[in-house]
Amino acid sequence: MNQVLVVHPPLTVARDFIDYPYLTNLGALQVGASLRQALQDEGSVRIVDAFCLPDSDLSWRDDDRAHLGAPVESVVEACLRADEGEAAPQWSHIVVAYAPFHRPPHRDDVLAAVLEQLRARHPEATIILADCYQSGQHYVECDGAQVLASYPEADHWVKYEAEVSVLGLVRGDVEGRVISGERPADLDALPFPAWDAVDLQHYQQFHGRFVAKLGRGAWAFPIDGRTLPLVTSRGCPFTCLHCSSNPDRLEGAPKTQRRYSKEYLGRYVEFLAKECKATRLAVLDELINVRKSHFETFLAAVETHDLAFDVPNGMRADYLERDHLARMRGRVTTVSVSAESGSLRVIDSVVGKRLDLDTIRNAARNAHEVGVPLMIHYMIGLPSETAAEVNETLAFALELLDEYGAYPAVQFATPLPGTPLAEGRSLPIVEDWGPRFQMAPSQTGSELSSELLERFMWTFQQRVQATLAPQKLIMNVTYVCNNHCTFCAVGTRTQIQGHPTRQREHLVKWRQKGVRMVDFDGGEPTLNPELVPLIRAARSLGYERINVTTNGRRCFYDGYAKELVRSGLTTLLFSVHGPDQRTHAQQVGVAEAFEQTCGGIENCVKHAPPGVELGMNVTLTKGNYRKLRELAQLSLKLGLPWLNIQFLTPFGRATRGVAPDTADAARIATEVIDEFRDRMKFQVINLPFCFMPDHTELLQGDLAKLSRHMVFVNNETVNLGEYLAARRTRKEQCASCPHACFCGGFYELDRVPEPPWIIAAEDLVRPIDDPRRHESIPAGFHERVAAELSNPESK
Repeated sequence: MNQVLVVHPPLTVARDFIDYPYLTNLGALQVGASLRQALQDEGSVRIVDAFCLPDSDLSWRDDDRAHLGAPVESVVEACLRADEGEAAPQWSHIVVAYAPFHRPPHRDDVLAAVLEQLRARHPEATIILADCYQSGQHYVECDGAQVLASYPEADHWVKYEAEVSVLGLVRGDVEGRVISGERPADLDALPFPAWDAVDLQHYQQFHGRFVAKLGRGAWAFPIDGRTLPLVTSRGCPFTCLHCSSNPDRLEGAPKTQRRYSKEYLGRYVEFLAKECKATRLAVLDELINVRKSHFETFLAAVETHDLAFDVPNGMRADYLERDHLARMRGRVTTVSVSAESGSLRVIDSVVGKRLDLDTIRNAARNAHEVGVPLMIHYMIGLPSETAAEVNETLAFALELLDEYGAYPAVQFATPLPGTPLAEGRSLPIVEDWGPRFQMAPSQTGSELSSELLERFMWTFQQRVQATLAPQKLIMNVTYVCNNHCTFCAVGTRTQIQGHPTRQREHLVKWRQKGVRMVDFDGGEPTLNPELVPLIRAARSLGYERINVTTNGRRCFYDGYAKELVRSGLTTLLFSVHGPDQRTHAQQVGVAEAFEQTCGGIENCVKHAPPGVELGMNVTLTKGNYRKLRELAQLSLKLGLPWLNIQFLTPFGRATRGVAPDTADAARIATEVIDEFRDRMKFQVINLPFCFMPDHTELLQGDLAKLSRHMVFVNNETVNLGEYLAARRTRKEQCASCPHACFCGGFYELDRVPEPPWIIAAEDLVRPIDDPRRHESIPAGFHERVAAELSNPESK
């Protein structure tokens, strides 16, 4: 009589991992069920699952890897435990599931500990390492001799699908140490996985602990309630370069997909829903929607049993119909599809995906209209891919994010051994491929260096974060100003105050949309008598961050400074454009401004309560940029340990005649930052990345304008990122720049300078419909506003 033990051992994973390690037990349970069915008259089968024991958990190790499942000691104890009234089991065969997360072919310490203890307790047993492969997770091809050398405790290694070959080893019908698993002849003849042999309550508790202790935010594919994995098919008929599906396929043989029949699939879902009490299914198929009838059979089954589900490996966008998305609404957390690239050459000639990008657009549009969150997968660093083609991919990903909210999941092209991507390429020697998809590029034969790919990825991630960042409202409360700056973006607009009732309405409107940050700007905002009441209104509405940018002159009056700084604002920025009276006066057009601004700063520093952050803001011009070091010293002296350095934008009075040489100004700014950054916080605004390549982290403020909404004094509203982008141009070098998806390009200041201190009388009395009143607004702005206001959803 054969006594067979099937063990799903614990795993360890890096903090950043690929695939779904918390679902790996499906393969062991399927093999265990098959053995139990075949050996019911020939012996006994016990299944011990490290994920389904009372102390199954996630714990962090000293090497910063997570241990998943029960401790090794608990797993081994469960393997040795005698049934009530029975002697301790003497296993004739021990089948141990071998997952990609055990980092083949290296010796994994946790798996090794399980094998060592089982071998010590059962020296006569035949120990079989088995991939238990079914499809649905990456497969790492490796040499069998190396695997068995890493685990001398094992007698055999069964590669790939294990149901048939493991049974053959147990019965003595199969010989050899390394065995290529034989595919089951008929999937419908297989039993359902042996969920009845494990404690599903403990499995559910393990999933809950895993989610809580991993410390991640929202999950695209959650494992809540009782989430059970399944596959409805094995393999994939497509031949994508990077894919490890069909790992047992012989050279030259076609790729195939084998599916459960309609009847079997219906019974399988019913079994999971009724007998296993599943509330959510994690569908691990390589590609569930290859055949429309098969996918619709599955959709009908989950609808019948009212189950939630997710398909984390994704679906073909060209086979995903609008009706399918509509049927998934409310059942899936995220629908996933793969574009792989935004370059048609790369998709067709490199990846071999045979995909039209318009089908990705259609899926994004349909998902947005139906109301289903969509994730789209992309890769960068593919063989022969150019920097310009990487930018095509990132631009395409951002287009669909901005237009349809389709979340872009961009990974490094990682050549798993055994895939076409790995053929003929030197692979890095690593013990864990998982984090490389997300954290570090591999040497794939790409034309691009690892360092350059990392810069592309960093830039893209910053761009996505800025797009998804909390929205911010910028409100010009007035165009009145007591300075006459040579570079003023307001320019010659009529000096009028904003309407307090309308401005409060804007505060309410944007707060109702979830906005929690507001900037009050101008003109000079302190000249609006409603500024402090507006700040208090914003605070009462729930705005958490409230900033005012001011020239500080009115704060020269101590009482006003105290009132302003204690009004509820959280940050206060002072515009100072020279370290001395002469330089500052040349920029702002008022001789006494420097004394009043500095006095205002001193008053605000004196009265600022804890938690209010104070800083200095400077716009670089020909007249002041060489004195930036002295300005940083002044900022520290005045008690402002934060300096915003702004480059000119082509609005209002700013012209080429006022602007400094950008490269020289950036050089000086870099020197000042390097000298003072241990004492001050810096931010650089409106500067392309190529001018400051070693301080890219300081240039993110420019990108943050993507989530900013500006309300002008006349109550017109624009997206600030789009507003500024209308005045930026891209040059030839932008096509291959790793910061292209983040940087808006170069500002062009081409207009002829005019004396900024001269304000024509007609500027003060221009009628409301005179286009010259808004000469600094981009072409087409009024048309876009009219279209937005005519949209019923915007009202």
